[in-house]
Amino acid sequence: MSTAIHRLNELGQSIWYDNVRRGLIESGELSDLIAQGVSGVTSNPTIFEKAINGSHDYDAALRQLVAQRASLETIYDTLVLEDIANGADLLRPVYDRTHGLDGYISVEVPPTLAAQTDKTIEEGRRLFKALGRPNVMIKVPATPEGIPAIRQLIADGINVNVTLIFSLDAYRTVIDAYLSGLEDRVSRGQPINHVASVASFFVSRLDTLVDQLIKEKGLPQELAGKAAVANAKLAYELFTQLFNSPRFEALKAQGAMVQRPLWASTSTKNPSYPDLLYVDTLIGPDTVNTLPPQTVAAVLDHVTVKRTVDEDLAGAHQVIDTLEAAGISMHAVTDQLLQEGVESFSQSFVTLFRGLKRKRAAIVSELEPVDWSQDILHATADAVVEELTKQDAVARVWSHDASLWKTDPDHQAIIRNALGWLSVPEKVAQDLPNLKAFTQSVIDDGYTDVVVLGMGGSSLISDVLLHTFPAPAPYLRLHVLDSTSPDAVQAVRNRLPLATSLFIVASKSGTTTEPQEYFRYFWEEVSAISSKPGEHFVAITDPGTLLVEEAASHGFRKTFLNPADIGGRYSALSWFGMVPAALSGVDLEALLTNAQDMQQLCHVASVKDNPGALLGALMGAFAVSGRDKMTLLMPEALSQFSDWIEQLLAESTGKEGTGLLPIAHEPALPAHEYSHDRLFIACQLESEPDSDLDARIQELRRAGHPVVVLPMADRTALGGELFRWEFATAIAGSVLRIDAFDQPNVQESKDNTTGSSLAESLTALMRTFKTNDYVAMMAYVDPSSTSWEMLQAIRAEIGRQWNVPTTLGFGPRFLHSTGQLHKGGNDHGLFIQIVADAGAHVPIPGEPFDFLTLIKAQAIGDYQALRSHNRRVIRIVMTESTVEGLKVLENTVRALRTK
Repeated sequence: MSTAIHRLNELGQSIWYDNVRRGLIESGELSDLIAQGVSGVTSNPTIFEKAINGSHDYDAALRQLVAQRASLETIYDTLVLEDIANGADLLRPVYDRTHGLDGYISVEVPPTLAAQTDKTIEEGRRLFKALGRPNVMIKVPATPEGIPAIRQLIADGINVNVTLIFSLDAYRTVIDAYLSGLEDRVSRGQPINHVASVASFFVSRLDTLVDQLIKEKGLPQELAGKAAVANAKLAYELFTQLFNSPRFEALKAQGAMVQRPLWASTSTKNPSYPDLLYVDTLIGPDTVNTLPPQTVAAVLDHVTVKRTVDEDLAGAHQVIDTLEAAGISMHAVTDQLLQEGVESFSQSFVTLFRGLKRKRAAIVSELEPVDWSQDILHATADAVVEELTKQDAVARVWSHDASLWKTDPDHQAIIRNALGWLSVPEKVAQDLPNLKAFTQSVIDDGYTDVVVLGMGGSSLISDVLLHTFPAPAPYLRLHVLDSTSPDAVQAVRNRLPLATSLFIVASKSGTTTEPQEYFRYFWEEVSAISSKPGEHFVAITDPGTLLVEEAASHGFRKTFLNPADIGGRYSALSWFGMVPAALSGVDLEALLTNAQDMQQLCHVASVKDNPGALLGALMGAFAVSGRDKMTLLMPEALSQFSDWIEQLLAESTGKEGTGLLPIAHEPALPAHEYSHDRLFIACQLESEPDSDLDARIQELRRAGHPVVVLPMADRTALGGELFRWEFATAIAGSVLRIDAFDQPNVQESKDNTTGSSLAESLTALMRTFKTNDYVAMMAYVDPSSTSWEMLQAIRAEIGRQWNVPTTLGFGPRFLHSTGQLHKGGNDHGLFIQIVADAGAHVPIPGEPFDFLTLIKAQAIGDYQALRSHNRRVIRIVMTESTVEGLKVLENTVRALRTK
């Protein structure tokens, strides 16, 4: 049956379909369109974004890919390339019948590569090879960086659909790139008769912008709605000239095809214009018009089949000349449209990936948001899960209902002013352009290293980032200083090229002792080599703090104000965490997208289907039942994440005689030797399988220990996990009936800071051991790798000898995490404080004491605070070097085993 499209074909114009999705192909709709004369298909990121995110066509395939633990990139590639391949197969008969003139389907190189020539070429080659079909076109934008990529891909024998052409100047360079690519092949003796290309000239968007300018300038309205068609007609005129030139004739003799102009964006945006304005006026030989579904339907119904593309060229010139004379620069207009086009397609690409992440997160949630399949987990937690759901706990968290935790007004006021972490990922995401611009300015100024000067929540997340995401060039190498040990301060100083180092003074209150002293030390160091030391410093703090004033008076490079309604330990996804992340090259879009995905999942009212609430319910239920030791199992790639969780849980819940004791980095014991007061929580990284961790999980489960497993797709899923654990901690606090957002005992050790043998002391301490006790080692020493390994060996020996859970923290850092639980939690701790009495002399400018004096004073303050709470504690002061002192301690502990 002959249609209007067939009649257009007779005039030399092909109609392609500007739409693709799985349902179109599988339902037979595309086959019907081909039968009606449609002879090609185009796609772009916006089309795929709407197809994948806006339909259920891909749900089955998505579920299969998620079940296979496919990465996001693999999911995207699989879905898109399957559609393109299947579309190409449907169009192959058209390609064969027209001898390669028609029958093409186009797939776009990611527009995020628009400014990268080499990567555009690489991706174009990959896509064409992966699809393995001659009737595929690779779409490349007509940006300055895209032009050489077009030439190279044509020279490679790859079909190219050049997209986002708006100006005649750009069109001329596109034609030249096509011809040059063909000439490159001829010079190498390669055939050119199979290489096809179209030049996609965008039409209606020109009228949209020009009409707006006409209105703004108060120009006659009869000029409106004419620029786009006139511009396209002049493009066709240029096409006719250049493809009848001697240069092309020489290539034509070798079998070259013309690069047909393809009219794109040809649906009318202005409802007052005829629906086929950009079809009826641009009909002619050697052209393609790619149309969206509604315009194809209109063409089949009432198109005027008549050659019009080269009618009244003089009038077209006059339209453009009149607009130019009226002050509308076509050069400026087309430059703006190109920039907006790239940005629009890039945004669609980003939105597509976000949608895929959300769908994947939802599927993962349905499949296994938390692996809690053991009977012991359900037997202990089912009632709590059900009760929390009945209490509408999730909605109450999101509505800032403080009565979920406490009933007295004072606590409720604190709680309501501490829930800003629930919404901060979106706020930081909105600030990403500023963070990127700031990062680029620092890189442009030659900085190579960045040091976070902080303590507790303001710095722990940076330590996690440092060990999880190595900084790629040209981003800054990240360092963290959160110890007052003089050896640690000196070690950081010795690693730094001061002239190119940036220092972040991070303090929520603006008065935290440690960051203040770090700042004084490094300010003097930088002042010795720079006349503008303030350029080397950045502050992150709450509004109105003393640090804000200090940063201004010292001429800091930048001050980031964090929302005041976020506690330090809940600040990982705020500017405290994301500024260092940006500077060190972490993929913030991926990190924050994962966080926002988890936010959505944590809105689910049913606790058993809510990954954050369920984890909180499990921890709370087990703590209430006597299993309050949250033993963390991590893959090596996420090892430092344990430290952040440790602070979050201990400082949030260790109060009013209760709490969750997080146990991080504990040396492994045989499964049967673990005490029965534990809940094991493991993170599994799907992208980096850890067979040792998997085996340990299975061993523990076989021994009857409760093990909760949290699946993570890849390292960027850390963004979601940070939010999951924050939400879980809030829920666990409600189960324990404590305020999870204050820290009443943290300040005690800070405020306090202003004769028997070692073996006898250890023996006397361990004789007090009773059921459910644990041993906490608190080391006020240099937190070097050597110290860590030696302390871990001592810890392992204590755990094995007394079959007791153990924790280990470096002072003063742990004061901001487990230090709260030590004083405010239950009386199940046996505390061993280890203090280095010797160390480097590192003065603190403006203070009458040095760093060694400060850390020793902090240790004394902690010891006195523990004693005031009647805790069981011994204090070991090492007068020799740290290494020698720890050797003595290890030998002493080992010797106790033989007694």
